[in-house]
Amino acid sequence: MAPDPDPKRGLREWRSAALAGIAFVSIIAIVAALALQRERRLLIEQARKDATTLAALFEENTARTFDGVASTLEGLAIYTAAMQPPKNDRAARETMRARLGFVPTVRALFVIGPDGFILHDTDYPNTPAVSLADRPYFRQYLDDERVTRAVSEALQSRSGTGWFVAVTRRITARDGRFLGVAVAAVQLDSISRLYRKLDLQPGQQVSLLQGNGTLLARYPADDALIGRSFAEAPVFATKLLQRRADTFVTSGPPWGYERIVSYRAVEGHPLVVLVSTRIEVVLATWNRAVVASIAGLLALSLLTAGAVRFFVLGQRARGRAQAHRNAEEAAVAVAQANAKFRAFFEQGSMFACVISPDGDLLEVNHGQGEAGGQPLPAGTKLWECPWFAAPESQQSVLREGIALARAGETFRCEAAFRGDSRLRLIDLVLSPVRDEAGAILAIAGAGVDVTERKHQEEQLRVLARDLADVDRRRAEFLATLSHELRNVLTPVQNCAQILKIAEPGSTQAARAREVLSQQLRQMKRLIDDLLDVSRINSGKVQLELEGIDLRTVLLRAADATQSSMERASHKFELALPADELLMSGDPARLEQVFTNLLGNAAKYTPLGGNIRLAARSEGHEAVVEIRDDGLGIPVTAQARIFEMFEQVGSHADQRQGGLGIGLGLVSKLVALHGGHVEVFSDGPGHGSTFTVYLPLTSAPTPRPVAPDAGADGARSSAPRA
Repeated sequence: MAPDPDPKRGLREWRSAALAGIAFVSIIAIVAALALQRERRLLIEQARKDATTLAALFEENTARTFDGVASTLEGLAIYTAAMQPPKNDRAARETMRARLGFVPTVRALFVIGPDGFILHDTDYPNTPAVSLADRPYFRQYLDDERVTRAVSEALQSRSGTGWFVAVTRRITARDGRFLGVAVAAVQLDSISRLYRKLDLQPGQQVSLLQGNGTLLARYPADDALIGRSFAEAPVFATKLLQRRADTFVTSGPPWGYERIVSYRAVEGHPLVVLVSTRIEVVLATWNRAVVASIAGLLALSLLTAGAVRFFVLGQRARGRAQAHRNAEEAAVAVAQANAKFRAFFEQGSMFACVISPDGDLLEVNHGQGEAGGQPLPAGTKLWECPWFAAPESQQSVLREGIALARAGETFRCEAAFRGDSRLRLIDLVLSPVRDEAGAILAIAGAGVDVTERKHQEEQLRVLARDLADVDRRRAEFLATLSHELRNVLTPVQNCAQILKIAEPGSTQAARAREVLSQQLRQMKRLIDDLLDVSRINSGKVQLELEGIDLRTVLLRAADATQSSMERASHKFELALPADELLMSGDPARLEQVFTNLLGNAAKYTPLGGNIRLAARSEGHEAVVEIRDDGLGIPVTAQARIFEMFEQVGSHADQRQGGLGIGLGLVSKLVALHGGHVEVFSDGPGHGSTFTVYLPLTSAPTPRPVAPDAGADGARSSAPRA
């Protein structure tokens, strides 16, 4: 054998082969790592979806269960308030036992009287003389009259029947008296039994907790934890304060291991449903795959080393090894190219699918090909898929689109689409897919979400309607203004003619001057109102604030409107507190507010009607009520009565002048003082009550009651005929 002319050739070939082997093993390791990472992400994402779906299911069932309990208690409360049966009444007990059959989770129903003793109980024909007045679930109704219903903490039954929660409801008589509390003892082990019927995945755990974090039920069960507070857990410490439902990954308290947590607040009840899945259980199969991949990589490394050795030993072996490596690299390249296509197809933001010419769904991008977590069966028609569940009209449109695409045309329409929990509108396009010969192989479908665009178009339509309404109200205001000005100018013109021909000292001339002065005051009031509107809308109103006693302002407003009330023979009552109502305000503007409200009451109250002005303090607010028994306000008009230029249509024939801006000014001036105004009326013919709330600067200073004040410290004026 001739000597090798290049003694370093073998070393170079060895180095090249070694580097090629290392590169090959590294590529396989990277591809395997990427695949394993993707698989891990998909497993965790699927576990999150499963937990979210399960939490939504449990929340719905729990809400239905407690809604049934609440409905039963509401019926029991209405029955007890209406009938008020005596203690241990047999008919009442039979009624309660009949209602008990409709709520299987409730162990017992009983009614507690206002003194804390049990009046009726489904378990005992003769209730024991046991006082429950010290029970928190009863005591809360005595401490706070606003409580109408509640759910207690987890309680241990003294009769040995286990844990339960007391769902309670206040019983109130028609006259407002407190008659007691209706109680339903919801047995917590019955909820746990419902959870046991579920086919939970390994590592999943279901819990029912109160809004404050107290555990009520759990499956797999752990009775030792019932009643324990988990307020330090992330759900109650931060998450529930921000969102009523969420799914997240945590390793924080109380358990300290990594887990997927999905929670939902139960609608209408202070309860939270929580589904927890241990990530280590979810990834158990993946961990085994990782171990197997590592072992495979080690084996591949050994095989590569052997291949390199044999490559160095002979050209033929090196050629075979090189061919093998080339084939492997080509396979990896094809796999990567396919992975890129799949990533574009699966992760695109739009809906995409492939359909057979007959309309059978062949493939759909990620997240759309499953309904309720279950794969769609083979051969499902596009129009029968759950995310296109719609009226027959839309299904007909989709069938027509498939037929047009099968004929070689491109079809486009807007379709209602439910790819997740939201109903959306998509711009759907169906196009034929042809081979090189032009034959149609399949139909490609793509849809872009146009929900937001449609929403914006609807907002523009609403804005156009609002602008049209503004134009209508402006036109009505101008017509009203013209009418009011004519009402003023006509008497002025007549008086001017009279003054030309009448003797200067005659009664006719004096009457003309009086009418002329009255009409000029009316015109000044109209102009002042218009200027006030302009100043307020442009933000140029400057309040001259000072420390005032609101009672003084109310007295001046009452004096200013006294003459108009006397002309209409109204009976006016003024009730002011003996204590000061100190506040920071502009006395002139506040007098304008209450003069306007009293003037409206006088306008729309028939002859001989009643008008009452009363004031009081409530906490840090002054409350002023102006009540009349006049024409009243329709319920439909009350929501917009404080809008500028708004006038109640049913009062058109009762109007005594005005532009419809008085109440708008009242609302804006009260708001500038940091308060607000409300209106209440039972409808036409039932009078109206306007209530003004203004902030006080300090607690009222007690003053001696005036000698002519009533026993309650209120000051009332004698009725004015």
